[in-house]
Amino acid sequence: MYLLYEVALYLVLILGLPFFLLRRKYASTFSERMGHYRGAPRAHDVWIHAVSVGETLAAKPVVDAMLRLRPSTSIVFTTTTATGQAQAKRLFPAATVTYFPLDFSVAVKRFLAQHKPRVFAAMETEIWPNATRLAAARGVRLVLANGRISDRSFPRYRMARPVVARVLRHYDAILAREAQDAERFRAIGAAEVEVAGNVKFDYVPDERPLELDLLALAAGRPIIVLGSTMEGEDEALLPAVLPLGAFVVVAPRKPERFDVVAGMADFVRRSVIPSRAAGEESPAGRGSLAPLGMTLDTIGELARVYRYATAAFIGGSLVPTGGHNPIEAAAVGVPTCFGPHMSNFREIASVFLRNGAAAEVRNAQEVAAFFRRMIDDAEARRAMGERGRRTVEENRGAAERTARRIVELLA
Repeated sequence: MYLLYEVALYLVLILGLPFFLLRRKYASTFSERMGHYRGAPRAHDVWIHAVSVGETLAAKPVVDAMLRLRPSTSIVFTTTTATGQAQAKRLFPAATVTYFPLDFSVAVKRFLAQHKPRVFAAMETEIWPNATRLAAARGVRLVLANGRISDRSFPRYRMARPVVARVLRHYDAILAREAQDAERFRAIGAAEVEVAGNVKFDYVPDERPLELDLLALAAGRPIIVLGSTMEGEDEALLPAVLPLGAFVVVAPRKPERFDVVAGMADFVRRSVIPSRAAGEESPAGRGSLAPLGMTLDTIGELARVYRYATAAFIGGSLVPTGGHNPIEAAAVGVPTCFGPHMSNFREIASVFLRNGAAAEVRNAQEVAAFFRRMIDDAEARRAMGERGRRTVEENRGAAERTARRIVELLA
């Protein structure tokens, strides 16, 4: 099985090599992803892997809890995406941050020889056959943390059950988010599965001040946020919400969308706004008309922008991409809405809707109507914001449970 898998990987690499070489973000990191490192080898207690920004943010409370339980723990933290790398370096300055090795045997072996982890904790459902097999063979204990199986991926995993089951049985602990995820893991061959809860509810708001004066930019207008938007959403949402007269902050999920979205409306780009430290005036203070809104074309600031919002929409949910995490907005008391496509956050969405802590919207017009209601009705805005904040607080605890299981495996 593993030989055929390796052959398939090399075929994919050969066919995709021109693409990787032409895309600078891949070409510049290819050597590291293949397990070539500059520094001397160094042993680490825990290897944590998080694909991108969302999973990296979810890992933060787990890491914090783990360090409270065992302050001496050394960590190597890997991501797959460049945006995840940037977020990880900001959140975990004491950790070794690098890219997850491509799942070739040679790359994984180099990674393990360089970083020498004792425990491997993969956030959510990162099932890599060679990384799992070779780490287990080296005596590394394995944890699948905050495990989930989406509606879209479950049929594929079930079809590949003979292969997936062999990989999953290397894990010492599989910690599922909810009972349905646990049932799905068992259905694809996992032997021991625990329901630990969703660590994303343990998110702690970032209290650092923004490095721009957002209120001055808004010039007295209410601020509405279109967060983590995907292709097809910006095109529909901007014409619907601009007539509200609010200051609109749109934050595309993917950096390659920054230029596209910036060209859709007369918005200022965050990347050209001077920081407070620079001592320069914002675009709103130069005698010109205040901008209609802002395109947030930077990484890592969206969570801090939410706390200035009158209301927020969570993207990836009006189009069938699985949605994004509404907790960052709700945790700071911002009334939040999202579309019907929240399969990647099924449990979180259902908890918020059940508690009246968020609204489900079906199209751009309903998003605009939600924003209008929150702008006009201060009491409705306050009540929904408080329900959202309380829902987050009541569902905390999974990060502590996850951290304890990881620390136990280090004993």
